[in-house]
Amino acid sequence: MNRRDLLMGGGMLAAAGTAFALAPRERLVLLAEDQTLEAIVPSQIADWQDRPSDAFILPKTPGSLADRLYNQTLTRLYVSERGLPVMLVIAYGAVQNDQLQLHRPEVCYQAVGFNIRSSVPKALPLGRADLPMRALEAVSTTRVESILYWTRIGDDLPTDGGSQRMVKLRQQMAGYLADGVLVRMSSAVPASDAVFDELARFAEAMVGAIAREDRDVLIGRQLAGELA
Repeated sequence: MNRRDLLMGGGMLAAAGTAFALAPRERLVLLAEDQTLEAIVPSQIADWQDRPSDAFILPKTPGSLADRLYNQTLTRLYVSERGLPVMLVIAYGAVQNDQLQLHRPEVCYQAVGFNIRSSVPKALPLGRADLPMRALEAVSTTRVESILYWTRIGDDLPTDGGSQRMVKLRQQMAGYLADGVLVRMSSAVPASDAVFDELARFAEAMVGAIAREDRDVLIGRQLAGELA
């Protein structure tokens, strides 16, 4: 065997060792097999009440890659005599990896013909910590939506696509694959500070209305612990 073959062989062994080291060997799943989003999220949240509706922009369509990604999806319209109607979408995926990962609203809205007019990070104070979120305005020729959402991957709460990729890489290097959830609230009105404040009020009320033992499903164990 010549020196070139030895070098090539050594390189292949090093690559194989790196791949083995990065291969996840554990799972972090915060939604138990016997839990459902339908049961976790109350139909009454503060002064909002669940009402039937089909006016949703959804993160998946039957037979699509996203359809294989999400194990559970909850869609509800909440109406209130005091505030804006809120369209709630929660999409849960048991595995987050390079092939299966949460589809952020910036992507799924553009896929159905919307333009993202604005996208800014927000923070919702919860207990002794903040819940990192993102606020969007999505506009089409026939509709405008103000959107407030967050994503959870394991115990991490990334606010954009770049940080989401970094979270998955860091978790992979730590040797585990995590589950993930997208929590999205929207109203079919133009964006304003008052609208996003109303959506944030709904978000805070929703987290508070969920049983303590179930909150980590939506916001992760660390932030849920700050509320206990």
